[in-house]
Amino acid sequence: MKKENSYTDTSRVGEHSLINDFCIPEACCPERFPSPKLPSPTDCLPPNALEKVLEEIEAANELLLDLALDSERPINETYQKVFDGLIGLRVEITNGLGETVEGKVTLSGFDFVSLQEEETRLIYPYSQIETIKPYALYAEPFHDPELSLIDPCFRRDLTFNFGDVVSSSPELLQLFFRIPLDVYLLLFKENHVQVKMIDSTIEGILSDVYKDSITLDQQEKTTIIQREMIYLVRIKEK
Repeated sequence: MKKENSYTDTSRVGEHSLINDFCIPEACCPERFPSPKLPSPTDCLPPNALEKVLEEIEAANELLLDLALDSERPINETYQKVFDGLIGLRVEITNGLGETVEGKVTLSGFDFVSLQEEETRLIYPYSQIETIKPYALYAEPFHDPELSLIDPCFRRDLTFNFGDVVSSSPELLQLFFRIPLDVYLLLFKENHVQVKMIDSTIEGILSDVYKDSITLDQQEKTTIIQREMIYLVRIKEK
């Protein structure tokens, strides 16, 4: 009996879709060598059972990570995980001075959270948060493949020029790395903002943003505010 070939020729399978999905000119696509198909331990599991196994593995890994980090977990990482589960929900945040703000969680950044309260955006550094009071049940964050339906040419550009493409887009920075506060505030340059500090509140035009400070233009003077002095930033939506 002739032994069956354990290799499968995939050089022509789905060629058209591969080219369209990755924006590759057909003339530039070389012939593909056949590759062996190796069995996986989960190949025999039905889709529902496999999904449950993967969820249990992920939950176990999260538990092991929590146990390993315990109190050593950075404050930013703690609040990232908390606000990921509160996206779209209304919360009340209290700072170290006992002052509170309310709003709907719209973004869980690297070192800040963004809330929406009617037509006002509230930006709160994690370092200034004392307590969080949600007004609804905790929600598991979504893990949908958000880049699965992107333009093929953009997918190719993202693959081969990842650093340049991601660094030029705040949305991609948030998706892959979580956007830091200084980069997020760049989106609001030339906007009128109100900055709450420990003993005063300053309003003005946000003219410059640096890693450790921001600059506000106020009629006849310019004020530089150090990052650690910022308790809250309010931005009125246009």
